[in-house]
Amino acid sequence: MMFPKERQKGEEPIKFYHMIDANIFQLPLVRFCRVCIILYYSLLFLTQTGLFLYKFESLYFAQYSCTYFFSLIMITYIVLFPIGARTIQSFMEEVRWWKTDSADVAIEKMTKRESFQSIIIMVINAFFVVVALTAQLIPQNVDKRVFYEIALLEDIFPKWAPVLTTIHRIQALIVRFFTIVASFGQFLYPFYNSRFQLYMLLYFIKNINEKSAIDQWRIEQQLLFCLRSYINLSKASRKMLKKIEVISLAYQVLILVWSISFASYILLFQDDVRQQNFRLVSLLMCGLFMLVILFQIGQDIEDSVTKVFDTLVSTEWYNWNESNKKIYLMFLVSALKPYRVQFSENYSLNYNMAGQLLQSAASVVLVVYQLNFM
Repeated sequence: MMFPKERQKGEEPIKFYHMIDANIFQLPLVRFCRVCIILYYSLLFLTQTGLFLYKFESLYFAQYSCTYFFSLIMITYIVLFPIGARTIQSFMEEVRWWKTDSADVAIEKMTKRESFQSIIIMVINAFFVVVALTAQLIPQNVDKRVFYEIALLEDIFPKWAPVLTTIHRIQALIVRFFTIVASFGQFLYPFYNSRFQLYMLLYFIKNINEKSAIDQWRIEQQLLFCLRSYINLSKASRKMLKKIEVISLAYQVLILVWSISFASYILLFQDDVRQQNFRLVSLLMCGLFMLVILFQIGQDIEDSVTKVFDTLVSTEWYNWNESNKKIYLMFLVSALKPYRVQFSENYSLNYNMAGQLLQSAASVVLVVYQLNFM
């Protein structure tokens, strides 16, 4: 087995991420636009917060809380996006990535096929996002009762309301599109690369005993190479997830609060909901697509790491000398620890969490359905 060559900059199997690279946020124009967007949404958010406290009405809060908390999620992400980008950039620099042709032809073809699939996934996601956002921002009679930004602009600037609300809709479409698409791509990029690396690592582990004649020195070198590569990848991955654990926890809390406000809005304002069926369906389709892909990626990473352990167990280690058996045992212990795309102690992106999420969603739908017929 020949040791693989490290890939150079520009040889990545997935290149779309460079559009949302951390260096983009250092450009003066981008930094200026980002600051303006943060100030604009923060001003609207703080004004609406003051109105909530001033009126102090539960129904008024329920009416606008859905879009209110969604805008808070957007503000938080725009503020923290460069941090996430730098964290992923640091992860990519820590791992010694191999060229896609480092293993056999079958692995190379599979890597190229999945790289192309990742681009298709990004395009489909962008389409769903455009449809969902366009549906939200096409003017309807209920908009002033749904979007607190529209209500504020119409109340504060009644003469300029048509122009200002149109400008707001256009910028909201652009900002939210790039925010959602960029966040999705930001997640996919490191984990697709990790999956490709694990494919090649599995190939090298399987071929440790590739020659009939036992060459203990060659086996030792290949074992050490595979062990170091696995530790390097797993250590960098856990370090990356640890850095974004606090951020992800904040998002989990915000999304939970938004979900509750969304369910309350559907329950309390059914007449308005009926006028927005396409908006809700398009938003649901967009969210479901992203969740399915995220859970699939998380489960694939988990399965690939499990295959590393299974492959090691099936290796003909009993013909090795004592020194190689000790290295093998170290490798086995390292691969025994389960690896998950885990952002907190209790939540991992896998099929198990997907099932729990479906059960929770079904319970909420059932409660809302029963309340409607009480």
